[in-house]
Amino acid sequence: MNGGTINPPDLDDVLLELKNEIFANMNCIQIGKIQTVNSNQTVEIQIQVKRRISGDKISDYPLLVDCPYFVLSGGGAYIDMPIKKGDPCLVLFNDRNIDNWWSTENVKEPSDRRKHNLSDGIALVGISSNVNFFDNDGTFVRVLGTSGPGSEEFAARVDDPILIDNGTDAIFMTWILNVSAAINSLIPGAIPNIPKNVMGIIHSGSTEVKIG
Repeated sequence: MNGGTINPPDLDDVLLELKNEIFANMNCIQIGKIQTVNSNQTVEIQIQVKRRISGDKISDYPLLVDCPYFVLSGGGAYIDMPIKKGDPCLVLFNDRNIDNWWSTENVKEPSDRRKHNLSDGIALVGISSNVNFFDNDGTFVRVLGTSGPGSEEFAARVDDPILIDNGTDAIFMTWILNVSAAINSLIPGAIPNIPKNVMGIIHSGSTEVKIG
């Protein structure tokens, strides 16, 4: 043993190393890709970045399983999207263990003390990269199906006006003309003028809309 002086570690270096270690094990938000869609409104997700294990060792994140995915809903109504494998998503990692909530929806103490853990992710589907983004019009509110832009239709609503003519319902208008002709053959002049179109309004409609 020599008489050299042993210098204690610098406090700033120790705190910096501790901070880096904490952040390395804390999960907040990640970009993921859907691998499997389950029937119980959960998905399996592969995180789209790699992580440093130790030193220069790089590895994939483990597959995230049983991740609930967000559905826009309220009051029992909801929008059903055809989520499929390959869809990108945001994964939000909860502050605490969500197992008890997910299983029972009861307010309980978390079953363990994990925080920001990979086991507690929730998926928000719909994020896009610069490589594959949506064709957003920005002028109208549009709900597009898998057929994409150009296939959308205007939705009819209660009290919207409607027009029936030979262009929209040729069979109905032909029936009207035939019935009028038959009545006039029995009672001449009973129906003097047959309108070329009929105006009306929509009185009722469906509460659900499917867009192809």
